[in-house]
Formats: sequence, structure tokens, C-alpha cells
Amino acid sequence: MYQQKVAHLENEHRFKESLRLSMLESQENERARIAHDLHDSLNGHLTALQWSVDLDVERPKLQDKIKFCIAEVRRISHNLYPPLLEDTSLETLISHQVQHWISRYEIDYYIDVRTQQSISNHVKLHFLRIIQELFVNSDKHGHATRVRLHLRITPASLCMAYCDNGKGLPPGYQAGLGIKSIQNRMMMIAGQYKTKSYQGFQFISICSDNKHLYKQAHS
Repeated sequence: MYQQKVAHLENEHRFKESLRLSMLESQENERARIAHDLHDSLNGHLTALQWSVDLDVERPKLQDKIKFCIAEVRRISHNLYPPLLEDTSLETLISHQVQHWISRYEIDYYIDVRTQQSISNHVKLHFLRIIQELFVNSDKHGHATRVRLHLRITPASLCMAYCDNGKGLPPGYQAGLGIKSIQNRMMMIAGQYKTKSYQGFQFISICSDNKHLYKQAHS
């Protein structure tokens, strides 16, 4: 019995350490992506804008280039941290996320809100990142064309069901960086989840710890 407990604790420690390392790797990848966006996209367009000014290009064309650069700055900053996180409901933030992918997938999106309580910023941010990662995985690995995302918010819990019509996970699949990042985020909001791969990929989660889920009355 004692050996079983020790083995369980060791396995739990290894799992948490694996998640910690995957989160660090995810952070480095995110920094690399941001650096890529700044260097290859924004920097390139600013350089082109400088050349246009030096060559005395027509004003309307300069304005178009400036507008594009402003849009790129907005896109990069929004990816770093969603704007108006404090004052925007989770359902509105997710709707914006869905709109970003609507051109790539046929999306069945449904949300059922049964409480007036405000979701904490901590949970909002992690849920948004989880949904973003799920969409990316469906596109990059699953090659899905249809996605279903259902969300239910009640006084006691926040539940989400996500599934796609992609390839699903192969037998013996070892969780990659994306899945590990999702696992880590679920742990950080004291949530539970399960994944299933049958005629596509399915992800079901629930967060029912009110200490994490809702904004406290004094905040």
C-alpha cells in the first residue's frame, strides 16, 4: 500500500514537471512567434513604408500602408492579451475568437448562460487560450472542416464541449505541446477535462471551483 502511494506521488510529480516544461516551451514558442510577426510582417511593411516616403509615393498609397501597419500592431497586441478583458464577458470574447476562424471552418457555436455572475479574468484568459489552441490543432493536425463548440455557464460551473470532423488522434498518441498546454491551463483553473478520438477529436471540460471561476465579491 505504501509503495503504491509512493509510486502514485512520483507519477503525479513527473506529470506536473512535464506540464511545467511544456508550458516553458510553449512560452518560448510564443515569443518566437511574436518575434517572427514583428520582424517578418510589421518590420517588413514599415521598411516598405520608409522606402515609399523616400521615393515620394502618392499620399493615398502611403495611407494604405500606414493603415495596414496599424492593423498589424493591433493584431499582434490582441494575440498577446485580449483587449477589454476586464469589461467583456467570456461569451463575447469567445464569439470574437469564433469569428476569426469562421472563414476556415463550418462552425456550430452555441452558448447557454444561466447566471449573472462575472467570470474571473484568470479563467477567461485561460479558456480563450484553450479554445484558440483547439482551433489551431483542428486545422494544423486534424485538417478539419467542421467544428462544434458548445458552452454552458451556470451558477455552479462552466462547461465546454468541443469536437471536430478531423483525423482525430492516432492510437498510442503522445500528447504534443498543444495538448500539454491545454492540460496545464485546465490545471491552473482547477478544471477537469477528457479527450476522445472517434470520427474526429473531442474535448470536454468542466470548471466548478467557484474560488477560481467567478470574480469574488470584494474584487
